[in-house]
Amino acid sequence: WRYVDLTNPTQPGCSREMGSALETQPLPSGIDWRDAKQARPEMEKYFGEFAKEFVTYIEKNYEWPDVGVDRLKRMLAYTVPGGKYNRGLLCLWTTIDTCKMKGINFGSVEKKAVVLAWCVEILQACFLVSDDVMDSSVTRRGKPCWYKVPGVGLDAVNDALILESLLFWLIEKYFDGQQYVALMKLFHDVSLKTQMGQMLDTMSEKAKGKEGIFDTFNMKYYTRIIKYKTAFYSFYLPAASALIACGLTSKEVLSAAEEICVAMGIKFQIQDDFLDCYGKPEVIGKVGTDIFDHKCTWLLVLALQMMNKEQRALLEANYGNGIEDKKAEATVKGIYKELKLEEVYEKQETDSYAECEALITKYSKILPSETFIRLLKKIHKREK
Repeated sequence: WRYVDLTNPTQPGCSREMGSALETQPLPSGIDWRDAKQARPEMEKYFGEFAKEFVTYIEKNYEWPDVGVDRLKRMLAYTVPGGKYNRGLLCLWTTIDTCKMKGINFGSVEKKAVVLAWCVEILQACFLVSDDVMDSSVTRRGKPCWYKVPGVGLDAVNDALILESLLFWLIEKYFDGQQYVALMKLFHDVSLKTQMGQMLDTMSEKAKGKEGIFDTFNMKYYTRIIKYKTAFYSFYLPAASALIACGLTSKEVLSAAEEICVAMGIKFQIQDDFLDCYGKPEVIGKVGTDIFDHKCTWLLVLALQMMNKEQRALLEANYGNGIEDKKAEATVKGIYKELKLEEVYEKQETDSYAECEALITKYSKILPSETFIRLLKKIHKREK
């Protein structure tokens, strides 16, 4: 079918009389997607439906044996559900606010928004399965990593590729025309950006002892890592998917959304770096390891800009010495304290809020500012 933007009465195939057609479109399901406690179990019901559709498709079209069907079902159920679904819910919230802004009946796009919410979450699962293998991680979401499950091992690498294929299968099944093209381009583009960011991040971890490595850890290098590794898939992808579902596919709109989302993604990752060092494990849910792992973090880059020669020599001798060397970690944290990085962070939090708020205001005529203001307030001064 040919895509028609129902919000644009000047577009061929659409008229001002479309209001009567909108009234006959599906009504919203009644699910309060803004209520995370209600939304998460509803999200999982939908995933059960999508997973069943995919398995049935594979079984019928690929002559798949029962043992293969059972393996596929088990992999999907183990690797995809179980997270907080923050990225998927952001996609839904953006859709709701965009519909409100453009006068679109949310019921007409709700199912597509849920599909895209799960495409974002499936991409997240794909990355996590791969990351766990690369990092030799032990647990994920309170249970053994998928590759650690008996009988799986390095087969998890292929499973990650199947997850990626699943999300593109869903896009092909539920979208067509201009939206299909825009979404395929979006997901391919964001996937590549994230993979490149992951490569840079991994390179910094493995550079321990390399001569001159700390000279390369500057703010430009750091920002490049977090922009590509985190900002695009955690913030821009959910928002842009929702905008496309609502028919907003212009370069102007998507570029504006990208500018806001990258700024918020950078703010979010700086917070992560700070919490890894100063957050309480019982609050953030993990023990910080960035200093042990030789990570290029905001704190490290800032310290390198501010420290004297003696502090620099001490940091280089103690940074990235492995999780067993608690004394080395304490030494690095001592340098951070001397440089008063906690105070610098507090100023950065205030400044970054103002920067994001200004961007949201700048593009309020073409984007649902309500979504971005709500998200900004949610992440500002977070403690976990």
